[in-house]
Amino acid sequence: MNDGDTRYSEIDDVSDSFCIAKWKQVTIDLVHGTNHSCHHPQRHNIPLGKLDENPSALHNTPFKKKQREKMLKGERPPECQYCWNIEDNVDRYSSDRYVKSTDSWAYPHLDQVRNLPPTEDINPSYLEVMFDNVCNFSCAYCTADISTSIAKEMSNHGVYRVHHKIHRDFDPFWFTRNTPENRKKMIDAFWRWFPDLLPDLEVLRVTGGEPFLSKETDRLLEHLEKSGEGKNLQLAINSNLGYSRAHLAKYLDKINNLLRLKAIKSFKFFVSVDTFGEQAAYIRRGLDFDNFMKNLEFSLESLRDQNVILMVAYNVLSIPKIDQLINKVIELKKEYPNIIFDTSYVNDPDYLRPHIINESWYDKMKSDVNLMNQHFSSYEAGKFERVINWVVKGDHDKALLDRSRADFFSFIHEYDKRQGLSFSKTFPELKDLMKEGKKCSFNQIEGNPIRRLFKF
Repeated sequence: MNDGDTRYSEIDDVSDSFCIAKWKQVTIDLVHGTNHSCHHPQRHNIPLGKLDENPSALHNTPFKKKQREKMLKGERPPECQYCWNIEDNVDRYSSDRYVKSTDSWAYPHLDQVRNLPPTEDINPSYLEVMFDNVCNFSCAYCTADISTSIAKEMSNHGVYRVHHKIHRDFDPFWFTRNTPENRKKMIDAFWRWFPDLLPDLEVLRVTGGEPFLSKETDRLLEHLEKSGEGKNLQLAINSNLGYSRAHLAKYLDKINNLLRLKAIKSFKFFVSVDTFGEQAAYIRRGLDFDNFMKNLEFSLESLRDQNVILMVAYNVLSIPKIDQLINKVIELKKEYPNIIFDTSYVNDPDYLRPHIINESWYDKMKSDVNLMNQHFSSYEAGKFERVINWVVKGDHDKALLDRSRADFFSFIHEYDKRQGLSFSKTFPELKDLMKEGKKCSFNQIEGNPIRRLFKF
């Protein structure tokens, strides 16, 4: 246990599976009517029929209340597998269950949460909301239901022939939920709930899609400016920075105005990139890497007193050049100490997990950990090291690994074709992985996803 942290003991005293985030954190998708208690579990449906009488059902769903009850009893909700992976394979106390439960927006509410009957409604202190799925990017690991660019691709070209069906699939379920009537119902419920919710909020994070392409983001910023109820609020917004300097400046001016008026307490700007240069652009279609870096520096300059968090979704395609991104951030930190390097890992789809890399890459990955440890805070380096440890020490079931590599080969072959790309030219370092994926693809006994030759 880290420094004999008594807060961890108090979490354990409730149960071995207890997590305050199940009560006090929520990610709400107002496009498709889903939520999850943090960003790790799969999303589940909001009961649309309950919203007229209880708009807080956007958060307090019957499904979530059952998971709360399990946690109070010490049972592990299967939806929280992200944390069980870390706890079972790396280190129990480095799990996000403890990180989140001891965060400033969560830990002070410990007594309230553990004494509250699981059937009771509660306002979250940390809200992440997706107002809109309009997005100008089509990222390799993203899904059609949260990116209009991917939805368009799937509509034009159909599904990818892979085993992992919840990822790059054109699932009609999402599009039957995403109707103008349903979306209006959810948006209306949100704005009816928001005045009651805002005084209890400590963190409000807007995600997407691309939030700076949504009119609801403008409505939120206007509400915060006029209401005066957000003075204790930490506002956070995600962005891919994939637009002009003028567009970015318009929104940063609005944010700085809120800070100047003390209409919010602080601001965090979460920006996304997963590796360096053309390899980053391959993962995140729509990304102009040079423009991204220019917009990043402009954001760091404009928000010198606020944190700009560089979110890295570490996946198999991140591995070859992640050290170049790390070195670039080291350089930026000399001028802008407000930049923070934040690492998570791609778990879904399994064919983009970093696990599918050959073990010959482990030394390079450990070298990247050493680089992080030399130049970054313990928080930044620790999150990166935790991910690498999970990759190296985690489950490497051969059947799953072979299937994932076969799906990787199939996905990349089709992705190149649809996007007009060349994996072999962009990732010459991963030539052997594609060869292995090709071999696994042709060794699949059932449901071989593709039987086309791939030239190397």
